Amino acid sequence: MLAAAGAPGRPADTISQPGANTMKTHNLIATVTLVLTSLAGSVALAQDHTRNWENGHVVAVTHVHIKPGMTNAYMNDLASLWRRFNEEQMKDGDILEYKVYANSFAREGEPDLILTVTYKDWATFDRSAEYFEALSEKLMGSLDDMREAAIDREELRTIGSTFVLQEMNFMD
Repeated sequence: MLAAAGAPGRPADTISQPGANTMKTHNLIATVTLVLTSLAGSVALAQDHTRNWENGHVVAVTHVHIKPGMTNAYMNDLASLWRRFNEEQMKDGDILEYKVYANSFAREGEPDLILTVTYKDWATFDRSAEYFEALSEKLMGSLDDMREAAIDREELRTIGSTFVLQEMNFMD
């Protein structure tokens, strides 16, 4: 039997009510949204946000570009002043270690040397200017001698970049 409002040849019980498919689609979207929101909320609750690390040492890193033919001269300069400056700060307990790394296969624009200095903590950087001036005068002499050495050093190398890293240690 054909329904009066239905299309010819279509049974009455399969005729959709106006908006029935739209309503089913909206219900499906609402259900999926509710399920996904519930799952996302439970994942967020399951994440552990406790702090499992503590601050460690502070490492200053310097990238050095050595001018052609100046490697030995620059290493001699580092051994005479930079090394002594760091050794004095090690005696004061501020520096834990310092190192020089050669970039054996430096490509265009990459540093030839990487200098690192590991400090006990950030408090080292709070030392007064007077402390560093006294240390510099002890190792080099007058402020004029220090300026002259800095100018001479520019003939040996250029500094590419300097940055400071904070070590993060896992707590067990």
